Amino acid sequence: MTKELNSFNEFLLTVTPEHQAFVEKLNQKLIKQGCDLVIKKAKSGYTVTYQLKKKSVMNWIFRKAGMMARIYGDNACKDKDIITSLPTNMQKKMIMSRDCARLIDPNACSPVCVRGFVYNLNGDIHKKCRNDGMFFQLTNENAEHIDKLVSKEVSVRKTLL
Repeated sequence: MTKELNSFNEFLLTVTPEHQAFVEKLNQKLIKQGCDLVIKKAKSGYTVTYQLKKKSVMNWIFRKAGMMARIYGDNACKDKDIITSLPTNMQKKMIMSRDCARLIDPNACSPVCVRGFVYNLNGDIHKKCRNDGMFFQLTNENAEHIDKLVSKEVSVRKTLL
C-alpha cells in the first residue's frame, strides 16, 4: 500500500460516516482525471489537497463546523449555469465571502497572490478572494454541487494545459 493511499485511508476514517462514500468516490474521480493527492496532518485534522500540474484545485479541511471543501474555481466560476444551479445556501456563501483586494486594487494584498475570481450571479458582478470565495461545508445537499464545481474546474484546466 502506498503512503498516499495509507494516509488517505487514515483521513477517510476521520470523515463522518455519512460522507465517507462521497469523499472516497470524489477522490477516485479526481485521481482518474489526473490530479495528484497531497495529504498533510494539521492541528484541526487532515488537509487533503488535489493538484493538477502542481496547482491546487481543491482542499478538504476540517473546521469546528465540520468538513469544508475549498475549491479554487478560477475557471468553474465562469460557467454561469453551474453558479446559478447551486443551492441558495452555497450562492449566499459565495456572495458573503470576502472580496478580492487585489482585483479591486492591483497593489493590494500580497505580491504572490494570484488574484481571485469574478462571476456574475443574479445580474451582479462579484470579485471574490480565491481562498474563501468557494469554501463550502460538506453536507448532503452540497455534495453533488461540490463534485460538479471541482470536476468542471479540472476539465477546463486540462484543456488549458
